[in-house]
Amino acid sequence: MKINFFLLFFVGWTCSVCAQQCPPEWVKYTFGDYLYDIQSDYNNRGLSETAFKNYLLNVAHTNLAKKVQMQVKDEADLHKSAVDGRSHISYSSSTHFSTDVNLKLVDSKTLYREDTKEGFAIVFIDKAAACKYYRNEIERILGKADNALATANNYVVSGFKERARSEVKAVLPEFARTEEPFFWLSFFGVSRAELADLTDRCHAREQAVKQMLAELKHGTLICLTCTTDLFGRPYPTLQNELKGKLAVGGCSFTDEPADADWIIQVDVSAREQNIAVLGGMTSYFAYADARITIDKGATSQRIYENEISVKGGHTQNYTQAAKTAYKDLSRQLSEIIEGNIREY
Repeated sequence: MKINFFLLFFVGWTCSVCAQQCPPEWVKYTFGDYLYDIQSDYNNRGLSETAFKNYLLNVAHTNLAKKVQMQVKDEADLHKSAVDGRSHISYSSSTHFSTDVNLKLVDSKTLYREDTKEGFAIVFIDKAAACKYYRNEIERILGKADNALATANNYVVSGFKERARSEVKAVLPEFARTEEPFFWLSFFGVSRAELADLTDRCHAREQAVKQMLAELKHGTLICLTCTTDLFGRPYPTLQNELKGKLAVGGCSFTDEPADADWIIQVDVSAREQNIAVLGGMTSYFAYADARITIDKGATSQRIYENEISVKGGHTQNYTQAAKTAYKDLSRQLSEIIEGNIREY
């Protein structure tokens, strides 16, 4: 009974002291649900009411920032580490996060008593509202990841693997932005159970995004057929060069058109042009004439068809001149192919 009486007396005395330092309607902001700073003073410098209240607010903002900074240094630091394939949260005595008070989370009130020239200012952060804000930030990132995965899957089904890869690749950096919300959630008192649940969900989405990226890295499957004629002989070097250039961009190859995302047909023949003699040196010129078609495997849609001719020269003979043309042709064809399959 004596203990209860003492507690009631202590609470009443605390509230009384606080009430003397700030307007009674602000007392609720001084309890554990808020971070706050209160400033009061007499306007002895003849400032306008607005200027005096702004002065008190600036002091209160500065002091609140210092309080947050001190608590951050004393209480917590967030580290993300992989342990047995899962993300975990650990805490220590310092932090690399900025400790400036986020103005989105700070509310303020002022009061000025004209008769006594006394002003009051309070700035405060509602911890529950702050937790809701940062919780929503993480949910936003999770939702963005879910949308990217769903859209990418739809692209894959429709045969647009390049678009699918771009979709999931764009969302991957979002997960790095969860570290700060996680830190502030811990700082403002979210339970370890909820932090663990949010961390596991973020880790699961991040792994799903990375897995899809890995699957799509060499996921563009091409059936490439090259028919070449170098003055009556085949020239397989062209097909090998094309495959090498396309493989660098993440493409793989199949001989089965039914399995391919893209079916590409290239037909090339060499053509003599002329001989030029200049300064006693003879130069041979030839063309490599090509026809290329690109069909989309999933829909059998022809998305590209064209004929191009590339000129090559050499001092030895027409065959070497044609080979020079073939080499430049392989570069142009690879750019055409990559540009078209990337667009789709």
